Amino acid sequence: MSRSDFLAATDALIGTGDRLVERPEWDGFRAWLIDSDALLEKVWGRMDRYHLAWLNVGRGSAPPGASLDDEGTRRFIAEVASGKLAVLRTMRTTVERQGWALLSDDDEHHHADATEENR
Repeated sequence: MSRSDFLAATDALIGTGDRLVERPEWDGFRAWLIDSDALLEKVWGRMDRYHLAWLNVGRGSAPPGASLDDEGTRRFIAEVASGKLAVLRTMRTTVERQGWALLSDDDEHHHADATEENR
């Protein structure tokens, strides 16, 4: 994956996450978590400690084991999405400014494609 591909994918996830914070809904939230986890794992590897940190966001919404009403569920989705958005934005900024060893440099990526086409 190139750096520009990662940045574009992260921008799309941030846009979806922002919409979920504004209009929380469970099915979209679940899909967004799966998609964002897949991208982050692909680029950064497994992040068990990271997951524990952001999954604790919103825990104060109800006592352990209690069901949330509709408003509580929306609040939980918005709080968890906000926490994960902070992580996505931080990782995006890091890659944009400093690059990342597991991502190809866009110039090298395009150069390799051009070299292949000239063969």
